Amino acid sequence: MKKLLGLAVVCGLLASGSVQAASYRVDFSGTGSDGAIYDGYFTFDTAGLNLDGVNEIPWTFPNPNVAGDGFATSFLYSYADDFGNVGSYDETTGGVSKLAFTDGELTHWTAGGYVGGYGVNVPVPLNDFLLCTTGCTNLTYVNGALGGFYMQTPTWEVAELSAVPLPGAVWAFGAGLLGLLGLKRRRKTKMLRTATA
Repeated sequence: MKKLLGLAVVCGLLASGSVQAASYRVDFSGTGSDGAIYDGYFTFDTAGLNLDGVNEIPWTFPNPNVAGDGFATSFLYSYADDFGNVGSYDETTGGVSKLAFTDGELTHWTAGGYVGGYGVNVPVPLNDFLLCTTGCTNLTYVNGALGGFYMQTPTWEVAELSAVPLPGAVWAFGAGLLGLLGLKRRRKTKMLRTATA
């Protein structure tokens, strides 16, 4: 029993020191043509991501940045302009299709909410947007392909939300549970010896 308890404690200490996936929040904002302003945020976790390279969803048409197909775990994008056009997207209608890292630091991202594909004349209104930090034309279409505005590159910042080593916590809990069982068994054995003496 002592050997088993010692093994559980050692495994708990080793696991609790391991590097785990962390969650981050990116807040962004900017301005655009026609007096437009926009802001929002998205969150993501690093589990399964290449933290020294590019993580990207292959381009398809329409773009898959909708309804949880992206890298964002939550998402909000809101816009307004001088003509009274206002709107917003959340993770059900917009998402992040690209996250690029250098040595674990986020350096570039792309987000969008292509419901039908921007610039396409269709018989229903389109409310689409594309937003990225470099290498693309940021735009928002409002009420179809003929309306909308161009956006300046967003200002943005990243904040860490959590870095909790859950597997380590599980091992520590297991070690504590084994310890309690060991104490209970030891106490029971001691009581039996006292009763037979």
